[in-house]
Amino acid sequence: MRAQGNGWNWLACASDWFPRRLVWIGCLIACAAASTWAQADGPTFQALNPRGNPPDVRLVPLSPRLQDLNEKTVFLIHAWPQNVQSGFEPVVERLVSGLKARYPRVNIVTRYKDSAYSEDEPELWAQAKREAAAFVYVAADSAATTMWSVTWAAGLEKAGTPGVVLHFAALAENAEATRTKLGTPLRLVAVPNRSGLGDGKASDVTEAVVAGLTSPLSETERATGTRHSEPPSRIAVTGSLSEIQDFFYAQRWTDGLPIIPPTEENVAAMLKGTHHAPGEIVTPAMVPEGWPATVEKVAINGVMAGALPNEMPVLLAAVEAFGSGHFASGVRSTNSFSFMQLVNGPIAREIGMNSGTYALGPGNRPNATIGRALRLFIYNLGGGENGLNLMGTQGNVGSYAFCFAENEAASPWEPFQVSRGFGREQSTITLFAGGWSHTGNMLHQDLHRLARDVAYFQWPSGLVALLAPATADALAKSGMTKAQVEEDLWRNATLTMREFRNDHYYQRFIIPILKGREMNGLRNRWPASYLDLPDDARVQVYPRDDVHVVVVGGEANAMMQGWVMWGATTVSVDKWR
Repeated sequence: MRAQGNGWNWLACASDWFPRRLVWIGCLIACAAASTWAQADGPTFQALNPRGNPPDVRLVPLSPRLQDLNEKTVFLIHAWPQNVQSGFEPVVERLVSGLKARYPRVNIVTRYKDSAYSEDEPELWAQAKREAAAFVYVAADSAATTMWSVTWAAGLEKAGTPGVVLHFAALAENAEATRTKLGTPLRLVAVPNRSGLGDGKASDVTEAVVAGLTSPLSETERATGTRHSEPPSRIAVTGSLSEIQDFFYAQRWTDGLPIIPPTEENVAAMLKGTHHAPGEIVTPAMVPEGWPATVEKVAINGVMAGALPNEMPVLLAAVEAFGSGHFASGVRSTNSFSFMQLVNGPIAREIGMNSGTYALGPGNRPNATIGRALRLFIYNLGGGENGLNLMGTQGNVGSYAFCFAENEAASPWEPFQVSRGFGREQSTITLFAGGWSHTGNMLHQDLHRLARDVAYFQWPSGLVALLAPATADALAKSGMTKAQVEEDLWRNATLTMREFRNDHYYQRFIIPILKGREMNGLRNRWPASYLDLPDDARVQVYPRDDVHVVVVGGEANAMMQGWVMWGATTVSVDKWR
């Protein structure tokens, strides 16, 4: 107040003799001075460090290299199925020609993964161990595919087969972060991105691959033992509110918005929202980098997000759900995922969540802070960093905050957590992945129109249909249960097999599942009979188990919308009280 008073007194005197147009300049100067004086006299804070601690890593040495490739079998392993464009086609063509020119008696065997890039394929790895003297693993223009390519290549090296990984240059840091996490110093060969493949540089890949397969191992590549991770300091920074904001932003610990300083006092208050000990592990492997996350670190990031202590059980449950392993590929993906958080049960009412009008929009503190906190968890508890291992090509506005409660009081059906096997008086949080497409709002309970529109969403995916209470009530009065609404949407969301087969992801993901392979731990998401159907046959495009209905919104209108969301993971909030 002292600084403000001095500024305005000076301005009042100046206005007696300054020309009127200069009074406004004086006003600006005074306001700036007042801000500076107030900041200088303002309080300072000690902000706790929000970062998790990466686990210790066991170092795995590379396999011995070959002297040359003549008379040797080299497996060329493609992360994506045959006939699916990865972007590496011109590079691979030149690489094969270059290897054969240099080593006329080399035997190059091409292998494609029969399963999705993220799925283990023990048969292929065993074949490589038996038959290959070396391998070249070809990734794709996909951050998640690059991560998994490095992961599977590390397994081949550990099993005794030397190799290299081809990846696009734009994903170099992503590949580097993965091999560092794994403790295997894989030899990586960066290739110019698609736009640079016509300038002749791709031919240089041959020399890099030859060096990767034949150059003797360095001391680092032969190292064993454990690489220990030093825990971050407890106090991140001491300073004014503005200085803390600037420091946290410079460290990339925020979502770009201002944060609440996580002081000892604020964090201690947040910890009163749970009976669990500060050092307890909430998840041993928070994505994207698989770091262990403790209760206290969740509290620190919750404070930063603006959450209150009574929200703490929901925050802990969200971290537990997100660390379950289903979301690793989506976090890294170039596809720009977001993650929907749905809260059910008494906890939503206790903490004042919005399930009615504008539930998916701004204006409600717990909806906003719980939603926002997830992104801080990904950054600080999971080691995420934009442009390094968070590679969404366009990003997703839903990544700021996408959290709401179901309007159980206005729903004519059982709430979502009951459909997932929990009791009506049990509190849960459910996380979904996807969020890059949605349709609506739609009026008048037109389920067929919704089914028609969502049939053209990207696959393989799921559907979450958000129904306003009036929509749900009208459908219930017509005699439909929630399960019947889901069945109706699933049954009528159809394409011809020609359309389905022509989808970008059919070869990459759906065919392996039709052949009995897993994806994200799930089998038989579509019937195997799809493989033999004629082009004009109409088929359901969604797995039945990935079609969900949630009642949310106010009473103003009978509306509904559909979101691409799948992989529902529901956990108890009550266990974290």
